[in-house]
Amino acid sequence: MPPLTWDAAFSGANLLAASGWLLLALAPRWRAGHVLAGLVIPTLLSLGYLVLISVYWHDARGGFSSLDDVAALFASRPLLLAGWAHYLAFDLLIGAWLLRRAQREGLPHWAMLPILALTFLFGPIGYLLYRLAAASRDIVSEDRIPRFLARLPAPLRALEWEPRLAAAGIAMALLVIHTALAYAVDPRLFNGDNVWLKPLKFEISIAIYLLSFALLLPLTGEAFQRSWLGRFTVWPVIALLYFELVYIAWRASRAEASHYNEEAALAAMLYAAMGIAAVLFTAASGILAYGLARKDAEPLPPVLRRSLILGLGLTSLLGILSGVVLSAAGGHTVGTPPLSAPVIPFFGWSLTVGDLRVAHFLALHAMQIVPAFALLASLLGRTVALRAVDAFALVYGGVTAAALVAALNARPLLGIG
Repeated sequence: MPPLTWDAAFSGANLLAASGWLLLALAPRWRAGHVLAGLVIPTLLSLGYLVLISVYWHDARGGFSSLDDVAALFASRPLLLAGWAHYLAFDLLIGAWLLRRAQREGLPHWAMLPILALTFLFGPIGYLLYRLAAASRDIVSEDRIPRFLARLPAPLRALEWEPRLAAAGIAMALLVIHTALAYAVDPRLFNGDNVWLKPLKFEISIAIYLLSFALLLPLTGEAFQRSWLGRFTVWPVIALLYFELVYIAWRASRAEASHYNEEAALAAMLYAAMGIAAVLFTAASGILAYGLARKDAEPLPPVLRRSLILGLGLTSLLGILSGVVLSAAGGHTVGTPPLSAPVIPFFGWSLTVGDLRVAHFLALHAMQIVPAFALLASLLGRTVALRAVDAFALVYGGVTAAALVAALNARPLLGIG
């Protein structure tokens, strides 16, 4: 058979499979579409596979006992085409099965679109993403969190979790497993650090951010939660944070910079989009502070309410300010650190020059640190505790600002490093 015929058969198989994927994505509830994508098209691809194996397997070189044998086997163009038809047929079968399962379990179709796309392109990755989404949803929907809270001390038993934010936070925490494994097996470095260190840090931080929102949003009133501001703190925040993480992880997989990468028009556009996303999800903490400050918010001890509002407000204000300064500076550090200069382990903060990430970290985690202090201060009595929380928030904001000023003056760690 002439080589061009193999290319034509390859293109035809691709077109046939692509039509099945389009049916799954664009007509998810159409019964005939499910029959075509989940039965007819995989059957046609499998029939083509059977014909190729029947005709050309007798002349095969190689086998499946080693990578070299597999490479030799697929040196045959008809057997390579058969292998491709194998992938197309089984990936489409898995995609159709995942969609049917998602519909039975009530997963929204828009959430399935990236899963279907990844199953089409990378097979097992799409399946893993589905398992991640389904497991996170099950943990929330099957009351496992309330059962866990029931085992905690009495003051913590009344806590509620916003299910969508909780599921997204749990999913982000589970992604840490993948990235930690990638960190362990990938020897590549970028700017002296393992390429997967940045995604790992961001996954941990984003998981904490989402779970904090999941815990705090139910403390606002129902009217706020139904308002467009309240709704912004759920799906838009989830989408913005996941966009940030996906972009950073994609760049890490290529050993490329995610931040300050403006080498090409697309890179500049994506970096700008990442900056806008960061401003929006950081501003959401200020929106949540407003929801907690409203008169219709759930009853809370005054000390706790004050600390939550102050912590979220500091995160919003100082987080955006430090983020803008970071972006305008064109780099994480101010000054040129010597070769092999010491840094703080894991965080990577410089101990020899100014590092703007210190202030940004303090700003973003004020929403957890200030309330944590309030829990300790509440032991002092209401009046003293309120004053202590106010003073702590003021000092915390001052320390964060001092860290930013010190970094801008090329001095590490508030100028004392």
